[in-house]
Amino acid sequence: MIEAVAFVPNSPTLIGNLGIDHSKTVTALQSIGESLADKIDAVVVMTPHFQTFGSFQLVSSNKLKQIYDFYGFPKEFYNVRYEPPGDPDLAGQIVSLAENAEIPISQTTDWGLDHGAWSPLFHIFRGSNVPVVPVSISPDLGKGAHRSLGAMMRSSSISKRLLLISSGSLIHRLDLFQAGSKSLPPEAGEYLNLCLTSFQRGSWDAIRNAPKEFFNAAAPEGYNLPLNFIEGAVGERFRATVMSNEMEFNVASMTTVVFNSL
Repeated sequence: MIEAVAFVPNSPTLIGNLGIDHSKTVTALQSIGESLADKIDAVVVMTPHFQTFGSFQLVSSNKLKQIYDFYGFPKEFYNVRYEPPGDPDLAGQIVSLAENAEIPISQTTDWGLDHGAWSPLFHIFRGSNVPVVPVSISPDLGKGAHRSLGAMMRSSSISKRLLLISSGSLIHRLDLFQAGSKSLPPEAGEYLNLCLTSFQRGSWDAIRNAPKEFFNAAAPEGYNLPLNFIEGAVGERFRATVMSNEMEFNVASMTTVVFNSL
């Protein structure tokens, strides 16, 4: 059963010093872990850096390899270790339930824990002793399939107590930073504000119906599919708490939200 659901940022700057202060985000992530001490048996995490096509995939390894899927950072970033155990039994249960719901899915041992998962988990469960099952996004399946997978998790008969996490950025315009610009289109900020307001109102409608120009200007990481997964897992009636909301280089949002179904 799902005990808690959260949408969290996943920047590598969470685990190393680039002169950026993300203290509010770190405090928010730590508070999630502290509130769940001894209440969670495993984590299921969807990360936009794990992409598959034609079906979802779950990593079913006993030991998860840590993937440093970022480049050009100082050496200290690559010295951070976060190596929690996997949970093949849980992965198998989820795959079986998804197959019964006719959701395309399979298991793999070819992936591990990319920074989209381990950079926030490093602060949530610092001891890396909670088992983790990573799950991919599958862009060609579309938003509906990601909502369906989340809804299946919500209604499933899994006996283990789960923390369900999706990671990403509601604004993800690193292309502007790479081009030497720190100026966001105003529509990107409008999209972020729209999302924050929707969370606080406990309604997905404004996000679903966001103007296309807002969505395109914000370019949410992973096409917002990780948030669609959260949407399905939380359901239509929910309460959300925005724990922190910071910006990185003025081009990417760092938003931490905890959801409770009603």
